[in-house]
This record gives sequence, C-alpha cells and structure tokens, in this order.
Amino acid sequence: MLSETGNKFQQKTIPIENKTEIKRDGENGQNISYEKLYYSLWELAGRYSSFCQFRVIGNSHDERMIPMLEIGTSQQAIFCVSGVEGTQRIMPLLLLKMAEEYCRAYECGWELEELYQVRNLLNKIRICIIPLLNPDGYEITQNGFGTIRNPIYRQMLRMQSIPAKDFGYNVRGVDISHNFPTFHYIHSRMGEEPASENETKALVRMIQEYESCGLLTFGQSGREIIYFHSQQSLGSLPKSYRLARHMQKSSSYHLEREQMTEPSRQKYKGMGTPEQYYMQTRKQPAFRIKVPAPTNRENMGEEESKRIFEEIHLLPLEYIFSLDQK
Repeated sequence: MLSETGNKFQQKTIPIENKTEIKRDGENGQNISYEKLYYSLWELAGRYSSFCQFRVIGNSHDERMIPMLEIGTSQQAIFCVSGVEGTQRIMPLLLLKMAEEYCRAYECGWELEELYQVRNLLNKIRICIIPLLNPDGYEITQNGFGTIRNPIYRQMLRMQSIPAKDFGYNVRGVDISHNFPTFHYIHSRMGEEPASENETKALVRMIQEYESCGLLTFGQSGREIIYFHSQQSLGSLPKSYRLARHMQKSSSYHLEREQMTEPSRQKYKGMGTPEQYYMQTRKQPAFRIKVPAPTNRENMGEEESKRIFEEIHLLPLEYIFSLDQK
C-alpha cells in the first residue's frame, strides 16, 4: 500500500538483473520484451515519484517478477490488468503506453479530450496497472520453450503438443484466466486447485489488500466490453450496467453481459475468472475489455496499434469519472 514519508511516497523498487542487457523493442507499435516492460514501469515510478509507486506483487513459477505501477495518491483504487494469457502479446505494451500518458498528463496538469482532468481523477481514485500477470507464458509465445530457466518445466513443456506460439498458459500448463477461487470454479484437470498458481495468488493478494472499487481486465480477439453480474448480488447489475454503458460510449465497443448462473457456468470450461472472483469478494463491478486484435499476433503496424490505443486509453478515466455520475 502507499505510505508517506514527508511529501514523497516510499517506492518498493526491485531492479531487474542485468539492466544493460534489456532489449529495446516495442518502440514502433509492436510487442515488447518482458525485461523492457518491467524496467519501463520501474523508470516511470522513479521519474514521477511524487504520485507513482512501483511494486513487485509476486513471482511466476519460473521466478519472473510480476510488476505493478500505481498512479495517483488516493487510498482507493481500481485495477487494470492484462497479459493473463500468454498469447495476448499486444496488450502489455498498450497498458504501458496508457501508464506513460497518464503520468505525463498528471504531472503537467493536462486534460485529456478536454474532459478528463487526470490529476483530479487520480487523486480521487488511483489506478493500479498490472500489464503482464503471466510473464512466463508471454515469454514462451515470444521466444519459445527454451526461454524457461527451470529444466524440469522446460522439458515438460517440450513434451506437450501445443506449439510455443499458441501456448496461452503459465509454465506449469495451467490456464490462469480460469484459476481463481470462485463459486463457479470447475476442476478442468486432475490435481488442479483454485488459486494454485503463483500468478493467481499475486492478483488475489492485491485484491484482498487494497481498498478498490473496480477491476478492468484487457484481452484480445473481440471488440466488446463484458460486464459481470451475479444473481447472488442482485443490486450490482444497475451499477455495472451504467458504468459499462459509459465506457461503451467512450470506445464504441459492443456491450455484453456475463451472468454467473448455472447455464452460463456450463458455457466456459473451468470458469474461475478474475472478474468473477473480484465481484464475489469485493462486491464491486468487474469488466473484461476485448480489443480487435487476434491472439498470437506477433506484432501489428504502428497505425493499427495507434487506432486500438485510441479506442481504449480513456476507459479507466471514464470509469473513474462515471463513478460520480448519477
């Protein structure tokens, strides 16, 4: 959590090893290396230390640190998460660009789109950005199974049938997007338990530790905003729907409702999504935002990347802004 010493926030900075070997890719609208992403977040927190905090929220099973950047000074927060599946190779870079834009706007006192006063909004509710929850899966899809350091995991991965470029799971072959301990969790394979994975545990800890009022997860292969509703919290639908509608108007994405009932439970193997877990434990709205970029996409043109960024970069600000709207 944020702690103050005078007027400065204490920063939990854990430098990544071998900084001089950090790759300098991802500068032209394409994907970005894990090392570059990690160090870019660390640099942002150092440059904007009066209102930013860098934190490592956990380690993957192959000992890669999972970074988070907090922007703003409020005790209340929202979470923006991407990179849950290893095949979602574009979203981590777009969330990094979003963080950079917010930091510049906050420091300079800018309004975005002549509507969003970034400093005021983020002093009311800060944004916790986790661009890459599953760094092992991300590294596998970019660099192959040989990038895994643990020899046992590396050999196990090479023995299975999924090509590295299509591997959306973590290093232990578990689908993180369905590993959360929800009411609707279904065991999809022998020996798998809810919240069994380090990556899942890292996000669960943050959700439990922080006072928050919303979760936005970002994925690929779509053009929609999915809002979640549980019959066990009947009063949550109007608020979730209202906020989803505001974000829809900002992005022009299709709106879809995901109702956590028995029929829909059969629709997705495994269930146990982070959005479901967040709604059931925090009793606050959760959304999955899908951008029109296919999974496994190695890179995209600069113009395409810019277009998608323009569609989604204001959604967290719109969410905070809309919380006060009736």
